[in-house]
Order: sequence, then C-alpha cells, then structure tokens
Amino acid sequence: MKYLSLIILLFLSKFTSGQNAPRVYTTFQNVAVFDDFSYTTSRWDQKNSSSERFIVSDNKYRVERIKDSYFSISLAKDVPAISDFELITSIEIEKNKTNKSASGGIILKAQKSGNGALILEINTKKQYRFRIMKNGVVTSLFADKNEGWIKSINLRKSGVNEIRVATKGNAYDLYINNEFERSLIETSFTEGRVGFYADAQSALTAHVFIIKINGKLGEVKEDKTVEKPKETETVDDTYTQLVKVFKDKIDKQQAQIEQLTEDLNVCKANLTLDTSSANTVKVLSKENNSLKTKVEQLEKDLAQQQKRLSYLESMKEDIESQTNGDIILHLTKLLSEQKEENNQLKKEKIELQKEVSELRRRN
Repeated sequence: MKYLSLIILLFLSKFTSGQNAPRVYTTFQNVAVFDDFSYTTSRWDQKNSSSERFIVSDNKYRVERIKDSYFSISLAKDVPAISDFELITSIEIEKNKTNKSASGGIILKAQKSGNGALILEINTKKQYRFRIMKNGVVTSLFADKNEGWIKSINLRKSGVNEIRVATKGNAYDLYINNEFERSLIETSFTEGRVGFYADAQSALTAHVFIIKINGKLGEVKEDKTVEKPKETETVDDTYTQLVKVFKDKIDKQQAQIEQLTEDLNVCKANLTLDTSSANTVKVLSKENNSLKTKVEQLEKDLAQQQKRLSYLESMKEDIESQTNGDIILHLTKLLSEQKEENNQLKKEKIELQKEVSELRRRN
C-alpha cells in the first residue's frame, strides 16, 4: 500500500507539472513569414464596416470588433494550413471605457469555412486564456471558473506584449514576453490557418507577425466547400475580361488614393510647420516693436544728454577763464561723470540696434 501511494503521488506530480514544462523541443529554422506592417500588402484584409474595421497603418495592423456581439477574425491570406510551426507576434489590447473586458489575440489552426480553430486571447488585466471554436461556438479550453482566464505575472497590464506559440502535432508551448508560460495538448485540429482575433467591442493592434517552420510554405489551397456558379465558356471569358478591366481600374484608383493620402499627410505636416513659423514670426515681431520703442526712448535721452553736455562744456570754458579753481575742479568732475553716462547710453543704443538687426534678419 505504501508503494502504491508513492506511485500515485509520482504520477500525479508528473501529470500536474506537465503544463509547466515545454513539450515542443523542435527548433524551427526557416522564417517563412516576416511582417512588420511597414507597408500594405494583400496578406491582410482591409475593411471598414459597421461591425468591424481592419487596417494596416503606421507600421501596425489594427483589428477591431465594433459590435457588442460575436467576434472578428483576420487570417493571413498567403499562409496555408500548416501543422508544425512557431508563431511570434507583438500585440497590444486597446483600453476601452465601454468594454473593460476587452480582449484579443491570435488564431491557430483555423479550419476551412470557419468551422473550427484554437484561440489564444489576452486582456488588460494581465490574463490569458485558450478557447476552442467549433461550428461557430466558442468554449474555454480549461476550467469555466473566471470564464477560463488565467493570471500571468509575465503579461504587461498595458502596452505591447510579445506572444510566442510553438506547436508540433497536438502539443503547444506558450511563451509570454520571452518567458515560458505553459504547455498543453489539444487534439481537435492537426493543421490550419493563422491570424488575429478581436472579441466583441475590442480592438487589437499588432506590431509584428512572424511564422517560422522547417521547410517551405505550400500554396494556399482553394476552399472547395464553397460552391461556385457554373458558367459556359463564352460567359466565363466575358466575365474574366470584365473582372480584369475592373481590377485594373480599382488598382489604379487604389494607387491614386495612396498617393493622395501621402500628399495629404505631407501637406498636413507642412501646415503644422507653417503654423509654427507664423507663431514664431508673431512673437519676434512683438519683441522687435518693443526694442524699437526702447531705441527711440534712448535716442531721446541721448539727445537731451548731448544738449546738456554742450551746455556744460560752454560753462567749463567760461569758468576756466575765471580764477576760482575749486569751482573749476567740481565742474570738471561733473562734466566727466556726464560724459561717462553719455558713453554708457551710446553703448546701450548700439546693443539694442544689434538686437533689432538680428530680429529683422530672423524675420
């Protein structure tokens, strides 16, 4: 009985610690996809509707679910169904006053026609959860307590979090901000597509998206479950030509829109600079007018002092012709002080004139 208890304890210990040890030991060498969203490509959906918005802008990809029901998914169009890979992304969940439980994350092994996927979500409460979607119904992969949310010390409450998931077969390893978080086994899907997920009334911003595999990516296979209308050869040819014409027009208009948008941004930037320059000119003009007023006042003071100096010099000549030496010495000292004051006024005038000239040059 003693040995049996020991075996049971060892078994339970191994079983419960499995989530705390990596299960995927494969090192994925080939970077098959690297996207820093520095420019718009056909990889991601771009849309703006009453229920959701997807847009690549400012080196970011924003996925937003506007409505307070259901969710939004954006899959990488050029990434086929894959089984063994490593997905690395840096994402940020936008804080939402309307929905304090806003969440979003990544889609793993999404099935054709939207009938299944594994979802990893994070929120702004330093929590994450795995959920599984089958036939449009989403359920928590772990305990229903707290709706499947798990607290993580590795998650940041705000800002960007790096999420890395390595999967091989049915095993998954989760790393958050370069720290191993947990591993799990999920046997529902062996392969599938990848992308981003935004829950109801939530917005996610992705800064980078990387897929690493061993080997090369295959082509994205057409979903044959979607029925297509049957057409005759003549109709098909006409239809193809029309589609080509409209596609060319749309491409040209899209290019024009992008160019006009870029020009508009340049104009806005220039307008900001012009407004700033105009404000600077106003300030400098005000300072210039103030200095001009000071110069005029100093010129008046200088003229008065010059008149007084002329008067004192004439007095000096008259007094020097007299015999009273004390008066002459006193007046000489007074005249010297007046000359010194006059010279000081001249210096101040020169300095102000220099400032005026500098302000004129800057205007």
